[in-house]
Amino acid sequence: MKKFIPILLLVSFFSCKRNDELPLSEVPGRIIMQDKYSRNYHYIIQNDYIKALPNLNPIRLSHDGSKLALMDYSTVQSKYSIVNTYTLTEIVKLNNNEIGDICWSPDDTEVAYLEVYDSSIVRLNLATLQTQIIHLPGETVYNGGIDWSPDGNSFVFIGYDLVGNSSHVYTIGADGSNLKILNAGIFNKPRWSPDGKTIAFENILDIYFINPDGTNMRKTIERAENPCWSRDGSIMMFTYIEALGWASSKIDIRAREIDGDQREGVIYEDVGLIDWCPVN
Repeated sequence: MKKFIPILLLVSFFSCKRNDELPLSEVPGRIIMQDKYSRNYHYIIQNDYIKALPNLNPIRLSHDGSKLALMDYSTVQSKYSIVNTYTLTEIVKLNNNEIGDICWSPDDTEVAYLEVYDSSIVRLNLATLQTQIIHLPGETVYNGGIDWSPDGNSFVFIGYDLVGNSSHVYTIGADGSNLKILNAGIFNKPRWSPDGKTIAFENILDIYFINPDGTNMRKTIERAENPCWSRDGSIMMFTYIEALGWASSKIDIRAREIDGDQREGVIYEDVGLIDWCPVN
């Protein structure tokens, strides 16, 4: 078990039963994580390698792990860009002031991001720098997350309806057609399963699943947020909320089998998960 932050003295209203039956050898790849001081890190699980990301707010790793979408706040004006994960060398600069979230196309050749105030999804081809803008309904703030379906044909995203005062899970075709509302609630961070049959998302302090047609919404992991799938969809990594309090909280990063024995393991203590790329 790895620790780089002293364990906090907390007032907990959650009970915690830790299960370390899922070994790290079955949870490969790299993760982006954040500690209680909002410091961000790149961590390679099998090598036990950790690198600080000062003045950077990482958002999303590419599927192959080689590129990272992030926000640089080292200067007065925040800057969004795509960088090399290992060297942090800038590959593409995104000329936008406020991005709600970023996701990658299945082949990593494009990114798509939510424009918070322009009510749109922007698709950007990283090779040609050509953009395609998908306009979304107004009077809605789109800052709750976005993900690209594994077949490349659709997006799932979260929008907060300023009139109805509620969040919705939306899907829309990658060409801007067929906008659908799947459900309403306090939602965030949608992630499509690798087989395209399930969408995971946060609902307050739990992780829920829903079918892409809006049916069969169900609670799957309690006291958890930031769901990330393994490549085969059999394991989910997430931030586990062990304790909450007005002055402090206790969290860690865990991985759990979705089906079968539902074995679980603690990946890193006292930090929260931002993203997981399950590729060595």
